[in-house]
Amino acid sequence: MASQKLQKIIEQDEKYLYQNYGRRRGVSFVKGKGAFLYDQDGKEYIDFFAGIAVCNLGYGDNTLAAALHSQIDKIIHSSNHFYNYEQIKAAALISELSFPGKTLFCNSGTEANEAAIKLVRRHGLTLGKKRFEIISFLNSFHGRTMGSMTATGQEKIRTGFGPLPAGFKYLPNNDINAFKKEARKNKNIAAVILELIQGEGGIVLAEKKFVKELFDICAKNNIITIVDEVQTGIGRTGMPFAYQHYGIIPDVITLAKGLGGGIPIGAMHSKDFLSSAFAPGSHGTTFGGSHLACAAAAAVLGELKKPAFIKNIAKISNVIFNAVEGMKNANSLIKNIRGMGLHIGIELTQDGTAIANKALEKGLIINCTAGNIIRLMPPLNITPAAAKKGLTILKEVFADAVEK
Repeated sequence: MASQKLQKIIEQDEKYLYQNYGRRRGVSFVKGKGAFLYDQDGKEYIDFFAGIAVCNLGYGDNTLAAALHSQIDKIIHSSNHFYNYEQIKAAALISELSFPGKTLFCNSGTEANEAAIKLVRRHGLTLGKKRFEIISFLNSFHGRTMGSMTATGQEKIRTGFGPLPAGFKYLPNNDINAFKKEARKNKNIAAVILELIQGEGGIVLAEKKFVKELFDICAKNNIITIVDEVQTGIGRTGMPFAYQHYGIIPDVITLAKGLGGGIPIGAMHSKDFLSSAFAPGSHGTTFGGSHLACAAAAAVLGELKKPAFIKNIAKISNVIFNAVEGMKNANSLIKNIRGMGLHIGIELTQDGTAIANKALEKGLIINCTAGNIIRLMPPLNITPAAAKKGLTILKEVFADAVEK
């Protein structure tokens, strides 16, 4: 039974807002601290979702808060008609933590992928009149604007929005033979875009052999490689970027989610040779790369440089994987566990929606994706004590589900 306070929030939500999100109806968060959130009635929750891998520093982080307060007192926004020191600082940190190149800031992950799509098409057309096709992989997710949605390899995401832009093809994930066949017969491929861990697709990891062969073929055929790091970047997998686990360097990476620690910001970062494709006037954004958003990004990236921060990800990752492996051994509900760092999927033998909802009732925020995958993505600086408290609730929820 919803409290009077929550009932009023629900009524106003339904009156004033589009109902396209399917709210978790029992909760409206009003404050947070560390890895904990508090709802409209003061109830405490342990966050294993981090706002869909956005709040990598949790809530109320002193470093991020200080950077934001300082920037608000100076300047929040000017425009991209003028130089912006905060953009330069954040871009320099991206180059330092990934590979030398140029960065274009925007507002979100889907915008970052749109920018990458436009960039590689513009570059591809300098190589041939029909060199505009982009290959992506089944069950991928790249965003919800028209280009990035069309690049997404899930029909359910694209249904009802046609006609879609032309020039996109979908191949089976981790199937190098399918890609080899396509590359042999199709000389119009401008780029490949892939997630090294398909998040919305169920925490499915790209196989290292597949990725290595894919990148070798692309290099030989002047096909640009785009790695979508929107969800896997900014330390989520235990390295600054997921591609660093694979011994490759993409031509383009796209970033968002954790980049601003909760402040909306996206970025496309590419090798220098591609930057000439975006001459003045070819692409732009009004709000992208504001002083405030880039100050947030610089603060987050500064934390990512600290060895202790990366060590904590590995430490908590081991705690969670070991605990869930123990649950699996004692519980027929759990079929498989996969992921990297603090980007973890638990495959169940049944639909996981009810389990995610029961966890929420008990004070643990988790997510169910792809029907039967429980997704764990806590803040990267979560303490061992908070992680273990959340795991205790998770174990109880799984046990209850088996008993029923």
